[in-house]
Amino acid sequence: MNLLTDRWIPVRPLNGVDAQKLTLRELLCTDGRWELCLPRDDMELAALQLLICMSQCIIIPANSVELRELVKKPLAEAEYDAAILPVADWFQLGHPNHPFMQVPKVQAKEPTPMDKLLAGVTGARNCCFVNEPRLAEQLCGGCASIALFNLGSCSPSFGGGFKPGLRGPSAPITTLNQGRHLRETVWLNVLAEEEINRIMPWYTLTRNQKPTWIEPIKSGERLYAQQIGLKRGLLWQPASVEVSPSPGGGRCTCCGFEDDQIYTSFRKAKFNYSIVGTWPHPHSPLIMVKTRDDIEERIASFSTSTAPSWTQLARIVIRQEIDSGHTEGHQPAAVVQQASKIYGQGAQKLHLLIGGYLNKAGQASILGRRHESFTLNHGWDSNTKVIYDLVSLGRGYRDALWKALAVFVNGMKNAKGAAKVKGAGVKLNVTAETQFYRRSEPTIEDALARIDFANPESELSRMRSSLKLIAEELFKASVLPYLNDPELIKTLAVARRVLHKHLNELEPQKQ
Repeated sequence: MNLLTDRWIPVRPLNGVDAQKLTLRELLCTDGRWELCLPRDDMELAALQLLICMSQCIIIPANSVELRELVKKPLAEAEYDAAILPVADWFQLGHPNHPFMQVPKVQAKEPTPMDKLLAGVTGARNCCFVNEPRLAEQLCGGCASIALFNLGSCSPSFGGGFKPGLRGPSAPITTLNQGRHLRETVWLNVLAEEEINRIMPWYTLTRNQKPTWIEPIKSGERLYAQQIGLKRGLLWQPASVEVSPSPGGGRCTCCGFEDDQIYTSFRKAKFNYSIVGTWPHPHSPLIMVKTRDDIEERIASFSTSTAPSWTQLARIVIRQEIDSGHTEGHQPAAVVQQASKIYGQGAQKLHLLIGGYLNKAGQASILGRRHESFTLNHGWDSNTKVIYDLVSLGRGYRDALWKALAVFVNGMKNAKGAAKVKGAGVKLNVTAETQFYRRSEPTIEDALARIDFANPESELSRMRSSLKLIAEELFKASVLPYLNDPELIKTLAVARRVLHKHLNELEPQKQ
């Protein structure tokens, strides 16, 4: 299978139900309105990133003017055919010498079932994973290619000495611009050359590098991030793997389509090398932390299983340099920073896709996954303080609820350490925090989409009222089962005062 010419992209028409497979040529060169159609959100996000990376490899617009033209209208077929010639053999899944994202003739004692190639199908420790039976029993070439890309770019490694992807040991947050349909979304996340040179000053020197399966990393090699070019980094494959075809064809248990070639297992082997520095991946926010001797950089990742993406929204869309008042800085993904240049200053809303896995750094086991979307009203790029204020308000109401229930749970002690007020002893604040996130998310999303960034007070006032009500209702629901315990009456009164104190502090200060 050649991903540049064969049908492998599972899609369905917008407002339609009949799924089919497209070629990349059909996607980029026709005016069809499509959306990806796969049974898992992480596979759809990986497929989207793969399409973006492939498009970035074949066509690099010089500036935002050229990029807007690609977003606006389909690519000419002759232009596509000419553009793929330099990379014609990069994307062949079964190539005899350099198969796509694989190492030929991997030495392994025994084959590994395909379900280990799909992150989170087995071994995940979270009940949010609901996978169809036999989801990864046998994969078509397209789904196998998506899984290989997801392994190399988005998911944790296999663990046990296997190297993680180029974005680090913690599963990275991916942030992408969302268009009205699939073709538009792809081009909205392709970087223009002027933007590439901004984030990657070594781009010109490395522009002719080839992917790791064409020009392999040497065993034990020590590489610097500044030695890795754009195309090589976007298509980085740290694992030594090779998928194994089975005789004949069959139905893919992932996408559901019949295929002439099916893959039922793969071989893997450990392979060691090291990377010095952080590669500026254009699809992920970058975090900078000032240490005693230097500034450390890392790709942003999800840190808890309950906190939704809006709690990190400032990191995702706002640039903050390290200075005298900030020991931590952050930069949005390059594709998000480029968005204002594509749209024009405040000319359009930003539709943002956010996704990624949750794992502990250095561990392969997946604890959860995120796949969310946000709309930021026009003016988002020139009114960043409002976004800080909005996120801070959301966190403030969460903290008010948490602190009040923490008093109810733990009680209070006097100066000598003796119990002054008895606590309930049950971690109600942890459960209430999860419920707060669930109930407040529509309020936060609505505020981001509706707010007038130039005059935000009316929307922030509406948001305060909604979040205050949620916090008060969750507090009441949490303590309700304990109202008949006479020993907790005083505790409840103290906890309620704590709640009202913190809620009042979140009200706007009168001039």
